[in-house]
Amino acid sequence: MRLIEIRLTRCRLFLTETELISLLARDPELWKAAIRRGKAIIRARERKQRTGPARPLTYGAAGSSRPPH
Repeated sequence: MRLIEIRLTRCRLFLTETELISLLARDPELWKAAIRRGKAIIRARERKQRTGPARPLTYGAAGSSRPPH
């Protein structure tokens, strides 16, 4: 049996997938919000993976951070 860990400020919850689905089914708006949030997080991770970490702009051959005159 696989458990899903949910970390809260003062405790940790461990629910099965069935239990979590049962709880979410009671509040369809919460379910929709969680799905939207999950999609946004996955898109952001994929975008970051494609582009790599942000790097500072460099100018010139020596890597100076000052723009050319």
